[in-house]
Amino acid sequence: MQSVSLPISKSIANRLLILQSVHGDPLMRVSGLFVPDDVRLLHDALQAIHGMDRLSPLTLDLHNCGTAMRFLTAYCAQLDIPATFILDGDERMRQRPVAQEVDALRQLGADIIYIGKEGFPPLRVRARRLDKKTLSMGTDAPLLSSQFVSALLLIGVDVQTDDTSPYIAMTRRMIQSYEECRGGSVEPDWSSAAFWYEYVALRGGEIFLRDLQPSALQGDRCVADIFARLGVRTQYISEPGRKGTLLSRIPAFVRPVACAVDFSSCPDLYPAVAITCEMAGITLRAEGTERLPYKESDRLLSVREHRTHHDHRVAMALLAAGLPCDDVSCIAKSYPHFADELRRIENDRK
Repeated sequence: MQSVSLPISKSIANRLLILQSVHGDPLMRVSGLFVPDDVRLLHDALQAIHGMDRLSPLTLDLHNCGTAMRFLTAYCAQLDIPATFILDGDERMRQRPVAQEVDALRQLGADIIYIGKEGFPPLRVRARRLDKKTLSMGTDAPLLSSQFVSALLLIGVDVQTDDTSPYIAMTRRMIQSYEECRGGSVEPDWSSAAFWYEYVALRGGEIFLRDLQPSALQGDRCVADIFARLGVRTQYISEPGRKGTLLSRIPAFVRPVACAVDFSSCPDLYPAVAITCEMAGITLRAEGTERLPYKESDRLLSVREHRTHHDHRVAMALLAAGLPCDDVSCIAKSYPHFADELRRIENDRK
């Protein structure tokens, strides 16, 4: 059995950073090996906002961090200070739509304009007190990202929506918990665990994921149920000095011919599941893939081509399967030490 460490959940950490800023509390520390680059980026952006010269516009380069773009658009829009922000990113960020969030914020009284192409970053946001704090978001068209709703919830907007995304549920639970105790801890990341599930499904062995336990917050814990259908057993261990999740192959498992998975609530799991099925000769019947073209890359295309297009989750899925990867550096976005952990395990197995 080989042990690995997961990064902290960037979904939880980034929500916590916004909550701390909204309530005027000190920001969590983001030093250490297990902190994703996306968390550091949002932390540094918030620090820059707190220390800005309000006489000049503050330009924030958010690279390809969709979470930071969506959360900061809402956060900057509601600040009750005389300040202007330019929110921009890399070329891929400028292809990721934000119109639904901008439209919603404008309904609340926000002052936001598109600097470039209508509906996409970069944005100019003038801070002001919002006129309203209640909004109904209909379900006549699917949300391109549940982060639009989460961004509004985090700044105190009462959003009425029928969207049942586990990420929205995470946001609501974190807000309630934070308001009750003004604190919070950050769990290991279940989304990142997907690549170790993939590794065991395709290459065998036993992998112990340190400190990973069933989560009340993270929707991507469903990876355990998905990979049970692909031959991986999940065992939760909580003993003195030994706490985590053990992954191993299910004895005498017979691979299915096909596997149907709905990714509408877990789009980050698609690369690991899709490449596992491809390499195992299992037909994947993927449903709920409407949001995948708008992630860090068009994930449907990237997985099909076995090219990362600088998408961290596609890169890790390729590496876990032992496939060539054209960009390893992009994995620092969510799991900075993944390649080192993978290399260590492969060397130990030789």
